[in-house]
Amino acid sequence: MLKGVIFDADGTLLKSMEFWNSMVVDLIKSTGVTPDDKLIEILTPMSMLEGAEYIKREYNLPFSVQEIIKEENKVIENFYFNDVEMRGGTVELLKYLKNNHIPITVATATDKYLIIGALKHLDIIHYFKDAISCTDIGEGKTSPKIYIECCNIMNTVPVDTLVVEDSLSALTTAKNADFKTMAVFDSTQKRFWDKLKVLADYTVESDFTESHILSVF
Repeated sequence: MLKGVIFDADGTLLKSMEFWNSMVVDLIKSTGVTPDDKLIEILTPMSMLEGAEYIKREYNLPFSVQEIIKEENKVIENFYFNDVEMRGGTVELLKYLKNNHIPITVATATDKYLIIGALKHLDIIHYFKDAISCTDIGEGKTSPKIYIECCNIMNTVPVDTLVVEDSLSALTTAKNADFKTMAVFDSTQKRFWDKLKVLADYTVESDFTESHILSVF
């Protein structure tokens, strides 16, 4: 029986990856450079710091790493705090978990205050024990450290804990660390969907539904 659930935020709970995609691409294009088509796939498992370091290095951006992060946060704050939407069925799933005393955390590559703002905007923050950011952990999702920290908060162990992700890299990390895994489809990761379906214990191709709740929990 599952004793805890760890949700990714962007592309999993939140319909935000297309926004991230356009924001980062626009930032790089503002310097007269065209980014690689696979940029967002590369950045997805990284912390904001790792991502900022990557795009500065790869595209020789005329900004410091901290300036890049500050600009990203400034652009995305309004979206997260006022406009971001969640995946369909999210509230019903969270209610089920809460009613069945299954603790829930968020593991995100985005800075924590942005995710907290989004969860407040969507009025779902009360379902979560905490939200942990890769920035606070000091490592991206190529390391299981963030998932282990979520387990510590929920007082669970990996084999009894479900990680819900849209990223192949992140889900592979969780799988290799003995977590149960659920892959959810996001259009920015669609070329990896067949691999995600093979890797994951459970899959969600659109919204969370009652059938997911009944089959998984």
